[in-house]
Amino acid sequence: MIKIKNLSCGYNKIAVVDNISTDISECSFIGIIGKNGAGKTTLLKSLSGLLKPYSGNIFINGTDIYKMKRNLLAKKLSFLPQNMPIDFPFIVKDFIMFGRFPHMNFFKYALKEDYKKIEEIMDFTETKEFAERSILELSGGERQKVLIAQTLAQETDIIAFDEPTSHLDIGSQSSIFRLLRILNIEHKKTIITTIHDLNAAGEFCSNLILMDKGTIFKSGTPTEVLNYKDIETVYNTTVVVKTNPVSNKPVVIPVFSDNK
Repeated sequence: MIKIKNLSCGYNKIAVVDNISTDISECSFIGIIGKNGAGKTTLLKSLSGLLKPYSGNIFINGTDIYKMKRNLLAKKLSFLPQNMPIDFPFIVKDFIMFGRFPHMNFFKYALKEDYKKIEEIMDFTETKEFAERSILELSGGERQKVLIAQTLAQETDIIAFDEPTSHLDIGSQSSIFRLLRILNIEHKKTIITTIHDLNAAGEFCSNLILMDKGTIFKSGTPTEVLNYKDIETVYNTTVVVKTNPVSNKPVVIPVFSDNK
């Protein structure tokens, strides 16, 4: 579905992502991991068409995304950035409706089918109970579900998330990742997300891309990528990797020490 070929991109003529090439299969759940500053968010921004590359190409089903019209790309791929600022007291159901804009007519007003789609999305994301409330009144976990609902309203086959569970408690994190897994497995969406929690990455993702200094250090299944040698090399810390006896997925345990 997605082919990234010799991609270099960044800011102020400085490459943050350097000559990356990889393929992303349809209906996969991709986790992009790595240290802060490794280029994870920059890669997502370029993939989403928000950051034009210095060189290289990104193709969706054979078409270069930078040769697509913006409204056409918005029907193929949706992107939820990290820490999206919201300062206006939007009513939740109206805020979710903004995601329907790529599908609306020239005058951009909602039709019966748009309202029906929003109802379905609110049911799925469990946001209907606060549909009439201001988004500013919601907790962090509730607001994140509303942001995901708006992203789903675009109705794309590919959904990209930048740290969708950052600053959330462990219960809210688990709820968000279960939601993403349902989207991937039951609704056949291709999910691409940056993620800091290596154990959540190992548990929920079908494949991982481990980035280091703007390049792909390693990619593959969680079992292939989350081994102690590669994690210690990239993160410069000591870890132990075990196997979850329930899911048979890798569990990364950091070994902390005050020895100098």
